[in-house]
Amino acid sequence: MSAKHLFKFDESKLRPKQREAAIAMVEREFAPKHERKTLEQIAKEVGICDKTLYNWNHRDDNFIAYKNYLASQFIDTHLAFVYRKLIDAIDRGSVKGIELFLKRIGDLAEQSEITIRQGDADQPSFEERKAELLKRLEGGGDDSGVGR
Repeated sequence: MSAKHLFKFDESKLRPKQREAAIAMVEREFAPKHERKTLEQIAKEVGICDKTLYNWNHRDDNFIAYKNYLASQFIDTHLAFVYRKLIDAIDRGSVKGIELFLKRIGDLAEQSEITIRQGDADQPSFEERKAELLKRLEGGGDDSGVGR
């Protein structure tokens, strides 16, 4: 499944200038803080009013999904860099880095499994354990002083 479907937008339903505005909005988010354009500057460059850009950015689900898709595409271009940093962390002996790598390849799951066996011949039954516990609580068990 492509990333396009994850964001659930219909490119054919984008209004005129929405593609241009979405690209400018994503570029703004990834630009260094001191180089970011204001929303007013973006609206003026695209040729729409500020209120239109605001409405697209806050109320138009198709525009928002398209903008998020574009941001995802930008992030994907940095995947090699992210993997390089992960390998660097592993080389430094980072347990977290090793854990992330093992999870990525499926050798380390986040789930835990607990097995409870009943009726094991070597283990006392529940009733036998319960009787032993009650015996200790009543003071008739071992001489450890527990329950006294």
